[in-house]
Amino acid sequence: MIKFLNKKYPNDNYPSVLIHIYYLMISLTFCYIYYHKFITKADFYSASSSGGIYAVLSGEALKPVQYRILIPLLFKGVQTVIFLVKAIPDGALFFLITIALCYMILFSFYMLLGQYFKGKAMNCWMASIIIYPMIWNLIIMNGQFFYMDFSLLLIMILGFYCVVSEKYNWLIAVFFLGVLNHPSAGYLIPAFLLYNYRKLLKPRTIIYTVIMSALYIGTYKIMDMYFPSTEGYFVIYNLPRNLSMFYVLAPHIILRDIFFNFGGLHFFVLIFFLSGAWKKFRGPLLYVNLVIVPYVISVFVNFSIEEIRNYVAIIPFVLIVSLLFLSSFDNSFLKPVERLFENKEK
Repeated sequence: MIKFLNKKYPNDNYPSVLIHIYYLMISLTFCYIYYHKFITKADFYSASSSGGIYAVLSGEALKPVQYRILIPLLFKGVQTVIFLVKAIPDGALFFLITIALCYMILFSFYMLLGQYFKGKAMNCWMASIIIYPMIWNLIIMNGQFFYMDFSLLLIMILGFYCVVSEKYNWLIAVFFLGVLNHPSAGYLIPAFLLYNYRKLLKPRTIIYTVIMSALYIGTYKIMDMYFPSTEGYFVIYNLPRNLSMFYVLAPHIILRDIFFNFGGLHFFVLIFFLSGAWKKFRGPLLYVNLVIVPYVISVFVNFSIEEIRNYVAIIPFVLIVSLLFLSSFDNSFLKPVERLFENKEK
């Protein structure tokens, strides 16, 4: 039994069976809490519902939810494949899908950590730290259910990993799935360009940028033609409304949102850059995380600043920078990989 639990699959570069069980248990625990706060109350049918999976499948949902078709297609696919699904309520089925997504988030974040820090054993156990900002942004401070939030986070982690591991063909596949899931996947393009800041005019960089841009624009153009009469909007100019929130919201709500977004990890990011600790790690692996800046600006311009789930897409970037900050201390338990030093600018 012990030998089985310690077995690496498919090889020593991957976690043991015990770690996979650990990830599954964490996913079950986290999603159980999420289930009771959101999924049990979700409306899967209404065209105006942010959880309207069936409305999306029938083409009747409002924009922009209508364009977020990845999870509805997955939901329908699972219903089609699993013959027992008729005995499973919609909420329970979505709960199972959410557990699977959460498990993949943990495993994917472990893979991402391997691009930044040494020690596979440490990375295996430390991957679960991503649950901390997820608790704040998806449960504690979140007041609205959107069926694509978990898959958005998973797509951003996978895309981030593909960029820094330079698996660009896989990046295209992940990016396309991300576009089908949520427009925020588009921020993988600036992340890709920031990582390749020294190679912006190289043919390879230009080709992949053009491919992703074409996929982004083309996919939404096709969906716009396919759903021409759907009410709603794709992009909204929300800056005046967001600025007014500083007068509308109570001061304690504003302070709560400022301090507890990401569970406060963004303060580590600010200290990391303002203190100059970032200079230790100059290079692509650091600069890719600057995608945080345009994303936060876009939240002010096109999203709702008080809706904390809107920041889920940049959780992996905020968390990686926070861990880099912790690794900058003497005798830190985190040991950065050599690439973080070899890529220093001369």
